[in-house]
Amino acid sequence: MERLIKWIREYRFSVSEPPIISIEGLFSLLLLLLLSLTAVFFHLVRIYFDAPVDFSMDWNLFLSWIPLLLAFVANSLTKRFGKIPVTVILISMVWLAFFPNAPYMITDLAHLTVDYQRDLTWHDTIMLFIYAEVSLFNGLVSLYWIHQSWRHVFNRSVSTFLLVISLPLAGFGVYLGRVRRMNSWDIVHNPLDTISNLFESVMDRTALVLSLEIGIVLGMLYLVLWVIIRFRVRYSNR
Repeated sequence: MERLIKWIREYRFSVSEPPIISIEGLFSLLLLLLLSLTAVFFHLVRIYFDAPVDFSMDWNLFLSWIPLLLAFVANSLTKRFGKIPVTVILISMVWLAFFPNAPYMITDLAHLTVDYQRDLTWHDTIMLFIYAEVSLFNGLVSLYWIHQSWRHVFNRSVSTFLLVISLPLAGFGVYLGRVRRMNSWDIVHNPLDTISNLFESVMDRTALVLSLEIGIVLGMLYLVLWVIIRFRVRYSNR
């Protein structure tokens, strides 16, 4: 019995090759799921005491999970199989089409009606904030994972360029969704109108402003996330 207990204590599980799905990635998804359920709880409270908020918040929150899961798959595959450029490019194209859904929920704050004597004003403020916060978390983590997959497949210059260009493109996607009322699947469902809207939007000053400002916000938040994850303090013994 003592030998068995000793063997259990000293046993270490190991694999010869990294698994396709890592425990670290699943743990991150679990935490983000918990945050999403917290946001939905605030909406359920709103429904119970008054009426549902017709902002399609839950649907938009679901859409923010699509780029997260795509980036998770891309990062897991590149860690397991190395350089698979065709697969990563295809996943990245679909990821970019859905990535604007993450920062899109920031614009839902425009629906707020301010009445300082009304309790629901404060509840709605917190509720909209947490929906936007969770969506941003999903977007930033997806950006980190897809960036890691780019770094595995391409050189540093190419991966950095893809990262930088994806930020204003996300802002442009938010403009298309909020102002032009377009959806991510319009690319497949109605490609001709999509192309027409794209050409018209490129010359729109609001599109330029929204693209740059959301790109800057995402860039700064991603920089903070990157530094927190990558920063390490190493002490030397003297």
